[in-house]
Amino acid sequence: MVATARQPLAIALRDAYPWPELAGLARTIEGAGFDALFLPEVGSRDTIATLAALAGETARLRLATGVVPLPSRSPRLLAMAAATVQERSGGRLILGLGTGPSAPGALDRLGMTVEALRAAFGGGEGSVDGEPVRSPLPLPAPPELWIAALGPRATRLAGEVADGVLLNWCTPERVATALTQVADGARAAGRDPAAVTVAVYVRAALVPGSADGARAAALEYGSYPAYARQFSMMGLDPSDPDAVMAGVMLTDPATADERLAAYRAAGAHLPVVYPVLPQGGPSAEAARATIERVAPG
Repeated sequence: MVATARQPLAIALRDAYPWPELAGLARTIEGAGFDALFLPEVGSRDTIATLAALAGETARLRLATGVVPLPSRSPRLLAMAAATVQERSGGRLILGLGTGPSAPGALDRLGMTVEALRAAFGGGEGSVDGEPVRSPLPLPAPPELWIAALGPRATRLAGEVADGVLLNWCTPERVATALTQVADGARAAGRDPAAVTVAVYVRAALVPGSADGARAAALEYGSYPAYARQFSMMGLDPSDPDAVMAGVMLTDPATADERLAAYRAAGAHLPVVYPVLPQGGPSAEAARATIERVAPG
């Protein structure tokens, strides 16, 4: 039998699990061979503080915010918080940032913030709207700076300034298009496109009862104008949750590996499996079952 190289894979955990369960899931994720754990900031725990604590529960796993919306923290506070996690984890932080609510100039501010943080973590000083940004701690290495991207301007911006881009609710074909846009942005900025990691959230409804939660999430996102446009551009009816689920999710344990392979073939360097749980509250058992089903071989 010819050995094949292990493909990078990450996990996202969204729900507010009791701390012993969350810590246990992080250890399980690391032990199963995943490359990274992403925590979206959705109004439960402070994501950066949580990652600082999980740094003590893990030794190898990369720890990522997926993502922190810029309006939630000043650039100075972002630098302090990120430096704390980077120091505590021994250099394992991925600081994922997003614009937050759509507003005029939000994307420009995102690019400005990434560049300011890069300067600060490189030992210098950046500035956002006149506010100086410095790294308050000596670090083993700068944290990686990623941005969330939905439309073409954001994906090109990732190529121009970021270490990685995090896509969401995408078909494999959309990933391929984003890869081209990232490369265009990188070349325009004189950067190597290969220096930008392309990651994509892939929701996984693989345990009993999770289909209802997946359907509800598809309907919710289909009601947001920006995502409705993306679904339509991908040939999916935003009002048809079953079509959206079939297009962008893992819904069948028997074909989960094949679907993840399709994302990789389209250019995703790091699929991030996002467990969808049965409705009714966080279930560590359901999350663990999903993790074990998709764990790297």
